[in-house]
Amino acid sequence: MNVNFGNLGFEFDNKATISLFYKEKLVSKLFPLVEPPDQFPLDSPVKTSFQGPVALSASLGEGLRYTVEMSFEHNLVCLSYIEYYPHWQDNVFLRWRFENRGNVPVEIHRLSLPRLIIPRPTPKRVWTFQGAAVQWGQDFAFELPTTFYRDNFLGHLQDGEGGGIPLVDFWTPDLGIALGHLETVSQPWYMPVEASDDQITASLQRRGNVLLEPGSGLESPYTVLMIHHGDFFEPVARYREMMKLRGVIPAQPSSEDFEPAWCSWGYEFDVRPEEIEGILPMLTRLGIRWVTLDDRWFDHYGDWNPRQDTFPGGDEGMKNLVDRIHQTGLKAQLWWYPLCAEDGHGQWDTLTYGYSQIFREHPDWVVLNPDGSIARNNRHLAMLCPALPEVQNYTLKLVKRFIGEWGFDGFKLDNIYTMALCYNPAHGHQRPEESVRAFGSLYRQILAESQRLRPQAVIQICPCGTPLTFDLISATTQTVTADPTSSYQVRQRIKFYKALMGPQAAVFADHVELTDGGMDFASQIGAGGVPGTKFVWPEQPETMARLREVWLLTSEKEGVWEKWFQIYNEHRPAEGEYLNLYDMTFDYPESHVIRKGERFYFAFFAPIFKGEVEFRGLDAKLYRLVDYVNGRNVGVIHGENPVLHIEFEQSLLVVAIPQNP
Repeated sequence: MNVNFGNLGFEFDNKATISLFYKEKLVSKLFPLVEPPDQFPLDSPVKTSFQGPVALSASLGEGLRYTVEMSFEHNLVCLSYIEYYPHWQDNVFLRWRFENRGNVPVEIHRLSLPRLIIPRPTPKRVWTFQGAAVQWGQDFAFELPTTFYRDNFLGHLQDGEGGGIPLVDFWTPDLGIALGHLETVSQPWYMPVEASDDQITASLQRRGNVLLEPGSGLESPYTVLMIHHGDFFEPVARYREMMKLRGVIPAQPSSEDFEPAWCSWGYEFDVRPEEIEGILPMLTRLGIRWVTLDDRWFDHYGDWNPRQDTFPGGDEGMKNLVDRIHQTGLKAQLWWYPLCAEDGHGQWDTLTYGYSQIFREHPDWVVLNPDGSIARNNRHLAMLCPALPEVQNYTLKLVKRFIGEWGFDGFKLDNIYTMALCYNPAHGHQRPEESVRAFGSLYRQILAESQRLRPQAVIQICPCGTPLTFDLISATTQTVTADPTSSYQVRQRIKFYKALMGPQAAVFADHVELTDGGMDFASQIGAGGVPGTKFVWPEQPETMARLREVWLLTSEKEGVWEKWFQIYNEHRPAEGEYLNLYDMTFDYPESHVIRKGERFYFAFFAPIFKGEVEFRGLDAKLYRLVDYVNGRNVGVIHGENPVLHIEFEQSLLVVAIPQNP
């Protein structure tokens, strides 16, 4: 059977394979795969039938559905559902279901629903985006090596990260193909990617033995296949819009989310209140509005009382610190790691864990793995089950304490990835997935309670070094580039979050000290991020002696920092609309453009560049181009012929200002 949907064409054979054509050219094949294959031999159906089209009305709109039903020996059946919505051109939606209509149980070890095979174009380079949160420091998008394999587990990784965005994408200068699922709760599936010199394979894969009893069935996640042009922005943005229709709606930022921030992490784990107070005059001078009290201000994970050795004033001392920040005209943000507790196991950095009081009182709150061991997060702490009403109440009481009593204006929620399945029999879960479902819900409650107490509370969720888990996008008002290892990662992650959260999203660019050379503000600001820093000041020998890395704001740096924060506060391109008009990989130089009112903010990046560039997106009028970093005119162009010769090293930030006729 052959079916055409606009530019897309599908050819179904009688062995469960779907061939996908784009503008009449074969671009991929996809099919379900069952292991071991002898249990469910999909290449030898007894009968194949095709049904449809049937009119469909769903959250994604009005569409059509086709069904392919394949029957095998022993009354085993595979159903393939293919949906198309005219509103979603160049996208197709799929689901597979296996049913045991016989009398004998069938054991399945592994399911790939689907397995996607893409012929590798030669000699063209292929880039890939892979959204699973697999390890700290990963590139979200990268050039696909000739030989490559990665599991891309989407569930919780014991003592590690996990979660992320269930989407993989592959693109060349000519075409891109993305595969993802649209379930609204994280699924403990894999999205393995394998590459060779002649093909690329991607799957949505369930692993682990499943016994398909007579009369039972097993479904795949609701899957989408996208054809697109350009880099990863387009499929990620489509994913965002599809998920909005399915109820996962990004939280909206306020003006406070776009204010630049200083973080006490420059003072590392042992920051003291007097050090924060001492830096406030400099922050005011530089135009930095937020002060973040970072990691290790507390005694025990889970209890969250001020440390007696560094914050001896306790609760009152914390209130006094926040009051002094507010008296300076600044806002205060608190580092916090919800849903975990010390249980006497392990350590992080130099801190050997003891026992938090909350664990002593409620050891039954922890999440247990299938083998009865305690589920642990990336800092090896015991995870608390968010599905328990007692845990929810305790967490929200902490919000009231930190914001309602201490006076903080928002949170930096750090090391937040995903939640483990909970097999703790004491919790009475009907399904282990209840903990995962409650995870996103509780973080949304944290946001709601914070903004009840502070209507413009900033809730930053940092999945350190990895992509944010998708069911948290409705719980965070400010995403973050999350420990970038280079300036390129800063820019790439800003673009990613502008796609995932919306083109006017607030993306904190993290500390400028993490960029190339430790002061690449151009990457933070030019790509549309909110700038941040973690410098220490003034110079104090006893403080410098205890630090592993010294990020002192010297007199020479002071002028640089003052200049860049003044530039940001004057122009604030982060508040504009990011326009996806350049392929970050295949357009050269690397280019970004943001529309803010009638102005357009362009940013170009390359080691050295001399040549013509196209200023895309301009209206049909005359524009004056200004290098707004150095205050010099670059030229005048018309939107109908927006090409100009430019020269620069490292970066060039230009604002296009419309000229009156």
